[in-house]
Formats: sequence, structure tokens, C-alpha cells
Amino acid sequence: MKCPKCNCNHSKVTDTRIALDQKSIRRRRKCSACGYKFSTTEVYCKMELVVKKRDGREEDFDAEKIMRGLQKAVKLNGVNERKIEVIMQNILQKIRDHHSQKLSTEDVGQIVMEELKKTDPMAYLRFASICKKFHAAHEFEQEVRNLEQIEGVGHESISLSN
Repeated sequence: MKCPKCNCNHSKVTDTRIALDQKSIRRRRKCSACGYKFSTTEVYCKMELVVKKRDGREEDFDAEKIMRGLQKAVKLNGVNERKIEVIMQNILQKIRDHHSQKLSTEDVGQIVMEELKKTDPMAYLRFASICKKFHAAHEFEQEVRNLEQIEGVGHESISLSN
């Protein structure tokens, strides 16, 4: 497991616990190089799941890619690790429930965006800006307006109006 701080490939597991959902294991780790402490979650994932990339290539599903994207999306919001784990578990459950052995990157991105939209609107906007490949500021502004119109999402921090 790579250290999220220094990218070293060597870390030591300092604690292991079964998560609240009883379907995953949370491991506390310490980087051997820089001493940074971080947590990982180990979950069951169908190995036969294939993701079709935008360029047509296919590769095995990798939950760690989603976790890295989530961590980047929420890193500026002060979201705690437990909330990230819950978001990730919800995403993986939706992917498992998809009832298909093949998903497109767009399908995976949509599932992640739906979960982020419900739990962290700012992280949703960060993730959506990459996933939807906005080409102009007005596309991003429209996404903010759409988010503001969703009932229950009345965060002033995402408002475009003064």
C-alpha cells in the first residue's frame, strides 16, 4: 500500500478492525519511510468486474482508483476518514448491485457523483469537473446552479449569487 504522503511502497499495519458494516476491514498503517499514519479499508469486490475505458480498452475493476479520486475530491473539506469509508462502501455496494460484469468509466463516475452529491456537494463539484470534462466556465456554473436546485442542498458555500 503506497503512503498517501510520500508514495513509499512500504507501510506497517498497526491496527486491524472489522468495520461497522461487518463486510469490510479497516487497517491503520504507518509509513516505513516518513512515519505518516493512514487508514485503509479492505472490502470484497467481484474480481470478474471489468471497466470499459473511454478509449475502448478494458481493465479489471480497481476500487483503489475510486478511493484515490474520493480522497482528492474531499481533501479540502476536512471530511473525516469514517465518512470517506461510508461513502466508499455505498459506492461499492451500488457497483456490486449493478448486475453486470462490465461497466463503463462513465457508469462508475456517475455512481460516484450520485453518492458525493448526497453527502458532500463541494467534493461532488470537484469530482464532476473532472468526470464530466467541463470545457468552459459556464458549464461549471450550470452544474453549480443544478446542484443549488436540488432540494436539501442549500449550501451558501457553493452559491454563485451574491
